[in-house]
Amino acid sequence: MENWIQKTGTAGAAACYAPQLLGHPGVRHVYTTRQGGVSQGVFASLNFRHTGDGPENIRENCSRAAAWVGRRYEDIVRTRQEHTDRIDVVRQWAPGIRIGFDGQGPSDGLVTNVPGVCLMGFYADCQLIFFYDKRNRAIGCVHSGWRGTAQGIAEKTIAIMAREYGTQPQDLVCAIGPSICQDCFETDADVGQQLEERFGPEVNRFCVKKGAKYHWDTKALNAWRLREAGVPAGQIAVCPLCTCCGDGDLWWSHRRQGTDRGVHAGLIALEG
Repeated sequence: MENWIQKTGTAGAAACYAPQLLGHPGVRHVYTTRQGGVSQGVFASLNFRHTGDGPENIRENCSRAAAWVGRRYEDIVRTRQEHTDRIDVVRQWAPGIRIGFDGQGPSDGLVTNVPGVCLMGFYADCQLIFFYDKRNRAIGCVHSGWRGTAQGIAEKTIAIMAREYGTQPQDLVCAIGPSICQDCFETDADVGQQLEERFGPEVNRFCVKKGAKYHWDTKALNAWRLREAGVPAGQIAVCPLCTCCGDGDLWWSHRRQGTDRGVHAGLIALEG
């Protein structure tokens, strides 16, 4: 598998890119690591979590990340993640970083077909999924923890893009970014109960029981949901890197570190 990690132009910092998306010149994207920013202490260095860090650090970190996809701080529209299945449609560009399109409620997903807009979402152990409609030139950025997955947020994103842009699943290129692996994602029975209620008993093939605990492969589960929605398997990039047991110099992890940490960002923007 092609290496997802590449060096950036910022003091040799590392960033993460999906091979399938890199093959399409109409879109630019990046999954950040913790390298390449200005934050200090437990937030060192490319942190996007406001709680405990200075706003001037967050602004500079956002500006640096936006530049990696050819955009500015003022072009960013960011999620407001609360583990919901709400997806906002961004229908126009306006200067100034915004939360969702209206800033009034949670927004775990964003879609747009507006050039100049840079969609930004956040992750530590949860998955951040990118969508690119290569025919109709539209993009999506969606946060999917297990609760979002259980609510079908990936499938709902495709349905919204179909409604807004005429997107057909076979025209989508998707990326499931760095996130917690099956070995590290240990849960109680309630997670499986909710997933089975949503998807039926077939979902249990993504789970391994170890003693009293359950280990879910949510990366493979979301890839399955994308395939079931009609996205060709060869157009789905799944990052093998784990934010929990992976390189601590690259990743923060809620499971490993609790709240004493920063958070990563993913950005995607249309070219032109």
